[in-house]
Amino acid sequence: MTLTPVARVTQELKGQTLYLPNLKPYFSQWPTEISPYYEQLKVTIESKIQEWISPVDERVRLKARKVDLPLFCATWYPRSTLDRLETMAWFSMWLFLWDDVIESTVVSTTSAPTNDVAWLHDQALTYVAFHLGLSESVDEPPPPTKYCTLFKHAGPALRAECTIAERQRFHDEIRYYMKGCEVEQTYVRAGELPTLHAFWENRIGTSSVNMYCSLGEYMAGTHIPAELYETEELKTMWFELNRHISAMNDIVSLKKEIGKSLHSLIPVIINETGVDVNTAVGAVIETLRTSAENVDQGAKALLRVTAHDPKAHASVQKYVMAYWTNMTGSYWWS
Repeated sequence: MTLTPVARVTQELKGQTLYLPNLKPYFSQWPTEISPYYEQLKVTIESKIQEWISPVDERVRLKARKVDLPLFCATWYPRSTLDRLETMAWFSMWLFLWDDVIESTVVSTTSAPTNDVAWLHDQALTYVAFHLGLSESVDEPPPPTKYCTLFKHAGPALRAECTIAERQRFHDEIRYYMKGCEVEQTYVRAGELPTLHAFWENRIGTSSVNMYCSLGEYMAGTHIPAELYETEELKTMWFELNRHISAMNDIVSLKKEIGKSLHSLIPVIINETGVDVNTAVGAVIETLRTSAENVDQGAKALLRVTAHDPKAHASVQKYVMAYWTNMTGSYWWS
């Protein structure tokens, strides 16, 4: 019987020893910090897990705790205010949990195609749009899953502090993420692995990093000139930051991927090139090196673009700093 690419690569990986190199040099130029609100976040987030997640869903509670949202928020955004850290925690809890119980939850309409992930995503986007103040509806739409309701806890602060353009950008990135997940599932169901090129085209969406990038202004407590979003400098910084965090994650999470979809960078490289696991890791390390350089080049270029405007320049400095700590925070949290 012919093995699927996933089954074949799984067999190849079993028994190999992965030598994980020191990854610190690939983000050591950026600040590594932890929020002074870390301990307070641990208490607050645990209380909300108990309040918002039903005791009968103990598995979901355990998952919410295992994600370690206090450490995630405190290391990704060490300079943010407590209220913004809490909003980020509520959004992240939604992101990690909203579709976790799709198979067992009761969807909002009895005739709804419960096995149709695209339908669930469309309904979730409608629900999110309402709570971001982007909907013309005056009535809250029904959530498609039980824990889709978690988003409403993040919505009020984002409506109050973010411009319509920022909220729309955020909503667009959530859509991008969901559509990417749908593409990924086609590979998973077939036991296939994409080409490296196709993998990166989709991974930029499924990583969820762009959603966090779109909240950069909010978490930095500032607004940058809107026209910067049309510049190649900012687009480069987003893309390379995403690539860096995705590559870092795919190295440290390889072991837990064994026996699953293997839809991550190292198995894709092995499948396409036939190299062993440590040669593939070497290729990923090169991605970390080049993406780190490109993030810095993009950030420096953005700062040069705004050098003539002290107010805009100060805002961009805060904005860029939030991305630098995203990268160091991602490593320590992972």
